[in-house]
Amino acid sequence: MQLVSLFRRARSGALGNSLIVMGGFILSRITGVLRDVIASYFFGTSPEMTAYRSAFQIVDLLYLVIIGGALGSSFIPVFIQVWEQDGEERAWRMAGAVLSWALLILALASGLIFLAAPWLVQVIYGGQGFEPATLHLTTQLARLFLFSPLLLGLGGLAMAALNARDRFTAPALAPTIYNLGIMLGALAAPWLGIWGMGWGVVIGALGYLLVQIPSLRGMGMRLTLNLGRQMAEVGTVARQMGPRVLGQAAAHISIVATSALAARLVDGDAKVAGLIYAYQLMLLPFGVFSLSLSQVAFPRLARLVAEGRMAELGADVRRTLGTILWLTLPASGALVILGMPTARVLFERGAFDALSLHYTTQALTGYAVALPAFAASEILIRSFYALQRTWTPVLVGMVQVGLNIGIGAWLLARGSDVAALALAFSVANTLEALLLFGLLGMALPGIWRDAGLWRRLAGSCAATLLVVGWLWLARSLSMGFVPALALEHPYMWQREILPLLLWLALVAGIGAGGYYGISRVLRITEALRQ
Repeated sequence: MQLVSLFRRARSGALGNSLIVMGGFILSRITGVLRDVIASYFFGTSPEMTAYRSAFQIVDLLYLVIIGGALGSSFIPVFIQVWEQDGEERAWRMAGAVLSWALLILALASGLIFLAAPWLVQVIYGGQGFEPATLHLTTQLARLFLFSPLLLGLGGLAMAALNARDRFTAPALAPTIYNLGIMLGALAAPWLGIWGMGWGVVIGALGYLLVQIPSLRGMGMRLTLNLGRQMAEVGTVARQMGPRVLGQAAAHISIVATSALAARLVDGDAKVAGLIYAYQLMLLPFGVFSLSLSQVAFPRLARLVAEGRMAELGADVRRTLGTILWLTLPASGALVILGMPTARVLFERGAFDALSLHYTTQALTGYAVALPAFAASEILIRSFYALQRTWTPVLVGMVQVGLNIGIGAWLLARGSDVAALALAFSVANTLEALLLFGLLGMALPGIWRDAGLWRRLAGSCAATLLVVGWLWLARSLSMGFVPALALEHPYMWQREILPLLLWLALVAGIGAGGYYGISRVLRITEALRQ
């Protein structure tokens, strides 16, 4: 079996690291789905859940921008360079200086957000869809969540250091520990309400850090807090981080802007929650396929650039991009056709009712269409970062934000609803991916002049169309004996969840097997392993 041979090769090299990170992402996404299943049972798309999600979006900007994205992507190439050229001691001293400055900035930013939280919440979410009580709860939760960026910041820098030395196991487990903390908080909902999930975020962030400490010690961690005086490398990280902060901010602001527009709609609080549930479902294949492969590829791409091996760099980018698209194209089609019954199986029970499902399904189709482009952008952006051409993805990201907000606002002004916001996101992200693709071709002339890449992409598209046709036909023919496949059906989850789950597993399994078989016939899988 080919899968067995893959695992035999997984004991060393890039493939092994990819499988470790992919396994971590799969575990993270599974626990993330379980977290959302528990949360949806207790809170559905209620004002409490909307306040929790909205507060999370505000505070998440600190972690995703400063630590989770910008610092990691700017720190890793410099840490690798110092380690290789100047030794471990100087590399750890530089890491301690970066950590010191990051914590100072995080502490200052957290204090400012704590003071400005009421104003921020009103500006972003103040609209006819949010009641004053919901806005007040959002403010309170946002202030509680400000504990987590400091813990996640330490964990994020630990993750960057471990990834830079090709140690991926502990960082791969950290997001799962984080999710487990939130799950424990959600299970305490009967006693603590939404505050159980709130404190679960803080507990999960602490676990996110602690699980990585043994691996850091194992690689000889010698961190000491210092300001890095007379260390030019600290300035290099800061200069490279500047545009990446803007790029990460643009990506996150695009998500927040979609929620802010939804907050202006009638029943906006429930629609915001539905948007976020749909976005989380889209992130499941994105995280497993795109983030895992891109995260492993980035240190490798940075080394190839540092060594001047540009031909190998181009081949690596093509191979990673081709693999991501091969995996996400059918996942996108499956979400479009099977998104509603999947959301029904996962969420429709307890406080998550038929109206909640309706809002989630409306948004899911738009997000699903964006998946291939959204996933492709991840490796394209990291390719620019490896080349240290950081402003290019930043400027393209700003264009994407403007398009997302502009198209979404234009559609809402003409009477559209929550589905239009997901569609605006899809259009903007597809254009972003196309721009990045073209600009990377200009930065690395000849990178896309590879007949094999285009042949594999055409084959993946053809195989995806066949699978989507099968899924659509299977769903259409099954309506009579699996009535829960219809959105308007009065779903009774205790009686109907098992037949619906078995149907989804059978149909999706046949589709996945068919896609893999077609890919074998077209020799796409052989090219991906080269």
